Amino acid sequence: MPRMLAAIFALFLLPATVWAQTPPDEASAFIEGLGARAVEVLQDQTISLEEREAKLRGIVAESFEVQEIGRFVLDKAWGRANEEERSEYLDLFADYVLQTYTKRLGGYSGQTLNIQDSKVYRERLALVSTTIEQQGAEDTKVDWLVRKKDGAIKILDVVIDGKSMTLTQKREFASIIAREDIGGLLQLLRLKVSKYSAQG
Repeated sequence: MPRMLAAIFALFLLPATVWAQTPPDEASAFIEGLGARAVEVLQDQTISLEEREAKLRGIVAESFEVQEIGRFVLDKAWGRANEEERSEYLDLFADYVLQTYTKRLGGYSGQTLNIQDSKVYRERLALVSTTIEQQGAEDTKVDWLVRKKDGAIKILDVVIDGKSMTLTQKREFASIIAREDIGGLLQLLRLKVSKYSAQG
């Protein structure tokens, strides 16, 4: 996993003047707070399912560095895309990410998020290691790669049992672009986003 995270770090790296070191204690508190907020929403039976989902989407939107993740995931195709394609892609990707992680958080059924460790990663990021525990099931190891920028901590990647969600998405998109170019990726994202909206 360290080699994989190093690859993510290198591609997210920005000049030191833009962002400072991410304190591990703040990163840990941020992830713990994220889990607590999600559980609070999911356990709130005074509001409708649609309202709970909307609140979860808001939490995800606040917590993830969606625009930068989107550019990272598109990789070299970002340079080949025109301004119109970039704009549509970022809008679609934002919706797609919000849907994906909202569904993940929405799968809550009594699990407990426990912080195991939080440390500086490559000088300016922080890596928060957690386990998601549920009675009668094996623990799930989840690592959160986060960064503090402009006073706010945001998530750059989630690594579940050693599998980076960001790198997985990058590989999937690269495969689609290789076959159908960016137009094919945009069409797929349109379908995914519209399908989810119709289901909602």
